[in-house]
Amino acid sequence: MYKRILVPVDFTEKSHRALELACQIAKKLNSEVYMMHIVKAALSVYLDELGEYKSKTPTGQQFLDDILSINEEKMRRLIQKYEDRGITIHSKLKVHSTPNEIAKLVAEEAFDLTVVGNYEHERFDEVFRRTHPEKIAALAKNPVLTINNMLGNFDVKRILIPTNLTDNYSAVMPDLLKFADAFDAELKFVYVNTQSHFRTTLQVNKLKIEFLEKHGMENHSVEVFNAKSINRGILYAADFFKSDLIALFSYHTENIKTLLVGNITEYLITKSNIPVLTLNLSKTD
Repeated sequence: MYKRILVPVDFTEKSHRALELACQIAKKLNSEVYMMHIVKAALSVYLDELGEYKSKTPTGQQFLDDILSINEEKMRRLIQKYEDRGITIHSKLKVHSTPNEIAKLVAEEAFDLTVVGNYEHERFDEVFRRTHPEKIAALAKNPVLTINNMLGNFDVKRILIPTNLTDNYSAVMPDLLKFADAFDAELKFVYVNTQSHFRTTLQVNKLKIEFLEKHGMENHSVEVFNAKSINRGILYAADFFKSDLIALFSYHTENIKTLLVGNITEYLITKSNIPVLTLNLSKTD
């Protein structure tokens, strides 16, 4: 199951939300939580043979040591808040000078699940750059759970899964079923029918049968939800079907259209009031 849960933290409210959610999941599934903080140091830094960070400039070593000490203390105090829950929480610091590499460094770690906090105003952290949560979702090999709002109890009973009925999700469908089984949650597949991508009832019914057979999900059904746009339609459908979580089978691209206007995954990660689980299809290409 999910034995190792990663939570990237920056000691802000968004990472506190992510840590709270990760701890609830860890308590339910008997997992361990691993907090990771990236120290953004504008120094020439390297790892020595003992795995300790060193500055290439003698004058920078004391500054680096002070930064690491301050952040280690922050991590220690954060862990203390959860000591009475019976959850094992590990902490790890990484040092890097380039903010764009944060998502890559996080994604390189081998974890079963990553839980990330997000702010709506973090649409771009730099010109034509994705938010850190979306970059992590794009790079991670395993599922990524993003949360925008503080939750009460994380009790997942219904998972909404948007689908265009044509893509092949076979490679990551086991990840979705694994997550649903962990919480004994119902899967609600939904096709959002819009005016710009309209399909008739006969067309949709044919695709629904083919989709469910292709993925071995014949005991499930696909609901059709009419909306003006796919992005908002998914959010409206999640509310309409009283969903606790949205699960996305997601491709991540770097074309200019995506950079300028974003994609469905990024829109939902940013706008959804309920957590979003991203299952990355790009890793299977």
